[in-house]
Amino acid sequence: MQVPHAGKVDYETAFKGFHYPISRAAILNMGRDKGGIDREVGIILERIPDRRYNSVDEVKEAVRGVYRAFGVAEDKLPV
Repeated sequence: MQVPHAGKVDYETAFKGFHYPISRAAILNMGRDKGGIDREVGIILERIPDRRYNSVDEVKEAVRGVYRAFGVAEDKLPV
């Protein structure tokens, strides 16, 4: 993956309504329940580390880590 398909708005929509701290499992469940989120967002969220997140900033950093692992350049990160 060189350039992400999902954008900032896709992630803002996915993260809306999260109550912290939140587990990876809860993030995935809430994302599925919302529907209408970009397929790439779901794929990326499945790959974040399985732990509890205390803020949206921690979730965003985990998402950036997944994209970096896929070789996406810093200036192309959607979050």
